[in-house]
Amino acid sequence: MMRWCLNKNQKSKSKNPCLTAGRKITYQNPKFKIFGIYIVILLFDFLILNLIMPTDIVFAIESKTFDGRIDFLHKDISFSLDLKDNGKLEVSGNLEGERYNLKLKLRHLKFGRSDLSTDFYASGVILKGADGRIKSIKGKAWTQASLLNFKPLKEFAADYGLKNGRLIIDALSWADFGLTGYIEKGKAVHKKGNSFLHLEADLFLTIKEMPLKDLAGLLGISPEDIELAGIVSGVARIKGPQDALKIEAKLNAQDGTVSLVKFKNAALDLEGIWPVLRFVHSRINDIEGVAYELKGKFNAKKLSELNSADHQVTVNSANEAVRFQDWVIKRKLGRGQEMLEAAYPLKKNQALKMRIKNEEETLGWEKTVKF
Repeated sequence: MMRWCLNKNQKSKSKNPCLTAGRKITYQNPKFKIFGIYIVILLFDFLILNLIMPTDIVFAIESKTFDGRIDFLHKDISFSLDLKDNGKLEVSGNLEGERYNLKLKLRHLKFGRSDLSTDFYASGVILKGADGRIKSIKGKAWTQASLLNFKPLKEFAADYGLKNGRLIIDALSWADFGLTGYIEKGKAVHKKGNSFLHLEADLFLTIKEMPLKDLAGLLGISPEDIELAGIVSGVARIKGPQDALKIEAKLNAQDGTVSLVKFKNAALDLEGIWPVLRFVHSRINDIEGVAYELKGKFNAKKLSELNSADHQVTVNSANEAVRFQDWVIKRKLGRGQEMLEAAYPLKKNQALKMRIKNEEETLGWEKTVKF
């Protein structure tokens, strides 16, 4: 339920200056347009979160009722939204002259198998022309006390501007993400007689030496579902309307673990229309010399559901080696002779190897130690 708190000088038949909105309300006071700036900035913030995390934050909010208050006399706004099992959101803000301040509290926002809590702040200045009309908005945004799955997460910080319906992101960092580019207002979308704000984006995303475990957490994957370790870096281009964002990404990971597989390095090239992405040229090299090639497509919003039918990915051998349970089997050629080698890893960098050579009736065993 939304409560609109009007200026006490506004004529009203009710003794209570705050009216309950059970019907459509139209109010043309210019001050209301300024408060509309709050909503626009918040929508842009939600879109950025929705680009980074596989959630339906924006659309979830559209389908919920909330309690709030807008005070035109004191130029402040506040409302709260209880998402029940998916968390809670509280927003507050105020205008002081040409400066604005916003605070957004997220508590236990659920996406996939992950849990996010943070305090988001935005402040800046509203620039007006000689005619008194708003020309542009400049501001900064940041977070404090961020927790991902109840563990500290590197904070969010951004410098941005808003002009002619376009949000320009000069610099944005969150965890080990970096983002630049712009988001602008597109054509309105009409659904069931209602109009919805439609946004278009052209963004460049960078990831610099981010723990694979943290990236998985932001994608809604719980560390309880799969063991992850290692460092990932990469870049991504994000372009198009919000309901058909084209993604092109190149990611590289080093010295990590995915479930029981320990890899030396991995190179992943991805493209698609969000949230469905496909592997273009993707290869993983494990520490035993086995190379895997990934093919197929997956739904980035359902990565928390590892067995989802939306994931159609195949893993193929990319060299003369395969892994069978704990055995690594390699086919080697040399000096006109073919040899099949099977290695079983032991403790303390040791391995037990078995070799079978063609045209020989003997079977050789060898114990090796890596230094």
